[in-house]
Amino acid sequence: MPISPIGSDHIEQLSRAAEVALINPAKSCLQYFFPFIGAFFNGFHELRIDPSLEAAMPSRLTAPILAEITNLTNCAQIEREVVPYIALSHTFSNCGGSYSLTKPALFIPEQHLFRKDGHSAFTQERADENLAQERWIFSDNETRFFIARELGQIKESSALIKTAVKVAILVAVFIFFATKFSAIVPTSLFIGALGLYILSERVFQARADLLGVQILSQRGIRNPKQVAIAALEKMRQQNLYRRENSTLARLYILESGDNLLDFLHPFLSTRIERINNCEGNF
Repeated sequence: MPISPIGSDHIEQLSRAAEVALINPAKSCLQYFFPFIGAFFNGFHELRIDPSLEAAMPSRLTAPILAEITNLTNCAQIEREVVPYIALSHTFSNCGGSYSLTKPALFIPEQHLFRKDGHSAFTQERADENLAQERWIFSDNETRFFIARELGQIKESSALIKTAVKVAILVAVFIFFATKFSAIVPTSLFIGALGLYILSERVFQARADLLGVQILSQRGIRNPKQVAIAALEKMRQQNLYRRENSTLARLYILESGDNLLDFLHPFLSTRIERINNCEGNF
């Protein structure tokens, strides 16, 4: 079995977890209240119809994508415009929310919008492509689920709540460091607080899955729970493929297909089970 390098998407998950460990509330606040700053510093490009960008984002493909994002935004009952950005990354994310001073931002990996190797762009899936059976390419509805779960977080201003948690953690740690306790006490507190923050992040991400299903239901997508499960199952199958074909991957990918490097989300198998068991008119 070859020892291939860790997948770039898994490296990205690990780096995001490392960034969380820094607990930088100032950066989080700045990006929440001014989402375009987060987009700028991460090198993301706004998805828009622009003649100067026609080669990279053809208007005939971009226009229906923008219309679909607006549709999903309305289904999420977000009363303000959400600006979509093309992210040169593997992970869907967002900045801002109900209380941000500029428009919230939605970051979508480029490969989910403009599929390669002759495949159709997002919103223009053809029946003959049979993307639901592809391991490495997500179908239109699966992509809608990933977008919807980010919109759900924007709707609930999850980023602002998480920033408040960061501030509370730092205040608590500062108080203990300012006292005459030995270093063991504040250090233990910090480790415990960091663990608590990661746990809260996982709770928010689990909640985002259910919000994504609700938004798909509002969008009129048939069997939205099965769409969400299919999207997560595809991620799990990708992990299993890497595990089967790389000795290194076997160190952090479990036999269940769950990824130990992804500290910020519950295990994929847990997320799938939770969606499958959730109640609602879906």
